[in-house]
Amino acid sequence: MKTRKITANSLLCVTLSLVLSLFTSCENDNEPDTAKLLIGKWENTEVNHLPVVTDSKFVMELKSDKHELYANGFQLDENNKSWEENNSYTYSVSNNILTIDGKNVLGTLFHMEFKILTINQSVWTYSVQSFRIDGVSYPDSNIYTCKRVTKDYSNQFTGIWYGRCTSAGTTDTKYHYWEYLNDGTYNYYYQDESNKWIKKSDNEGRYFLYGNLFVSNYSNDLLSGGTGHAYECWNFSISGNTMTWSGLRENNKTVTYEMEKVSAPPVLE
Repeated sequence: MKTRKITANSLLCVTLSLVLSLFTSCENDNEPDTAKLLIGKWENTEVNHLPVVTDSKFVMELKSDKHELYANGFQLDENNKSWEENNSYTYSVSNNILTIDGKNVLGTLFHMEFKILTINQSVWTYSVQSFRIDGVSYPDSNIYTCKRVTKDYSNQFTGIWYGRCTSAGTTDTKYHYWEYLNDGTYNYYYQDESNKWIKKSDNEGRYFLYGNLFVSNYSNDLLSGGTGHAYECWNFSISGNTMTWSGLRENNKTVTYEMEKVSAPPVLE
């Protein structure tokens, strides 16, 4: 039987091969799993690295079963708009491309392909490779930034709050009560011209929480006199029994409300 002579060169080749194999394996282990990182709730915060008008934000939740929930504001018709959640989308991930298909709440068919530019546990940026609505392409050259939603403030948020707008030059100078219930509905109380407290009967209020993003659906705006359904988005912070709302509006002005948690709604006269 012949024996194979192991030379110094062949031993060096084997050693290098093992080292390269080990290095490649470690490198692959350190690469982030994009599909796993995408799972969770994401709030859009910037477009082209500039803050998003708060009412124009959207929220995506990519679930482990490859379904996606998409939430944003819809202009239903000339007089009505509403914040809606829709979980009828599906998605897939291939390399750095996220593909989403489904219908929105109005039955419109969407096909979207997003190129993932960066992603980690906290922030995700992407560009749009393809965006089709009912088969029609709509080019989009924007860069979108989303932050991961990790905290649940529902326990602190539910309850009764008393406060007012604190923005300079506001015409909304009176105090208000908001009563947020565990089932996602809320009651709103205001003072009439005689300073009597009124529970708004046509409020049709519903609210949504995504981390520190708060969205409120309502009807027939008392301040503007507008009729129909509408919604507003706010960033909020809670410290003990005080809460602050902040919203960047279309005029590039920030509107703020400050309030405190109280034990009961007003006594109605």
